[in-house]
Amino acid sequence: VTEVTLSNTKLPSFIYNSETGEEDANKFFPDSLVLHLAYGYENWYGDEKAKHKIQIYELAERLDIADSEHRYYSNYEILGRHYSKLLAEKEFSAFGAVADTMTDSIWGSLKNAPYIMKIRLDDELAGKLFSLSKNQLSDPNSLKDAFNGLYITTADPANPANFTGSLTNFSMMQGYSKLVLHYRKELRELSDDNEEGKLIQVTPLSYTFPINKGARFFNRYTHQYTSEVEWESTDASRLMVQGLAGSYSKIDLSEMITLWADSLSNNQDSELAYGISGVDLVFYVDTLQDIDELRTPISSTLSIRHQDENGNPVYAGGTDKNDKAVSAFLYPSASYDKASNSYTFKMNQEYFQKAATGEIEIKPFYLYLPASSYNFNRVMLFNKHEEHHPKLKVKYVKYSK
Repeated sequence: VTEVTLSNTKLPSFIYNSETGEEDANKFFPDSLVLHLAYGYENWYGDEKAKHKIQIYELAERLDIADSEHRYYSNYEILGRHYSKLLAEKEFSAFGAVADTMTDSIWGSLKNAPYIMKIRLDDELAGKLFSLSKNQLSDPNSLKDAFNGLYITTADPANPANFTGSLTNFSMMQGYSKLVLHYRKELRELSDDNEEGKLIQVTPLSYTFPINKGARFFNRYTHQYTSEVEWESTDASRLMVQGLAGSYSKIDLSEMITLWADSLSNNQDSELAYGISGVDLVFYVDTLQDIDELRTPISSTLSIRHQDENGNPVYAGGTDKNDKAVSAFLYPSASYDKASNSYTFKMNQEYFQKAATGEIEIKPFYLYLPASSYNFNRVMLFNKHEEHHPKLKVKYVKYSK
């Protein structure tokens, strides 16, 4: 679901003649309205040859302003909020299975620029935008009142059970995805009685309605998990971390950390003292879940967070007795290490010591993919495994008082 907005080029209207400074409906005419959707090389997940049927509709009502109280989520109800008329339908695959899609040769010529898929929309909508008045083109809000935006979806496959499918990440923030109105200016001969006659010149013109930060856009989707995913179980054989509001893994380290309470407490009767020199939290990736025929890249990073009362990911850490904020980890994300096939989070030694001695409340941690609101990757981690289960590695020094 996306809006469009106005470009920096100011036009009183599309029939405005800059030569005369007046509107002239007899010289300007609409040609076409084309939606540009951009995506990068290998910026997809799953079967790159899977064929999808993209369908585009016009929104029937204005999107509300998004704020802290009103946000758009994946379960946004679209029924009744778009017109029934289909503006365009196009068969699409991420890579090479149908015409007008990315191929190796096209990617080589792009020199790292994204591929632009172009979809011509219904001529009636082109005429509607071409006829926008001076007031409707005066500011973005007036435009959005006149044209609410587009609903871009895919038709359900004919045989879902045998359809692997794919996800493609279209770039909506870099200026490549946009709506372009093509129109023309005609110049005709004038007869002796001032009547227009033979066409002598056609000047092609275009206007871009950008999709950028000035336009609200969001994804709608649902997850259809199979019985292979084990929910709410500490005995699950695997931990699945998935983006797009998918599953995340809850990690409770309270028992393991508080085991160090006695060793790290200032026990006056003991002749020995302990100090923490390093704490690593390690998760191992199950790469056997990957399928050769599908593109399922391992995420380069994995994030660790707490959750707020609304279930949203927040900074992981706590507050000590002096009201000092202490981060739980040195870095909120861990990079994938191919050699060990793992992610390692470096815990803050100060946090570990204060958490172990009860000075900081130990809240559950949650594993997320970075930018999970639009990251469609997933990571499968070992959980109940003899060798590759998650590990909390504590390095310490022991010394005499």
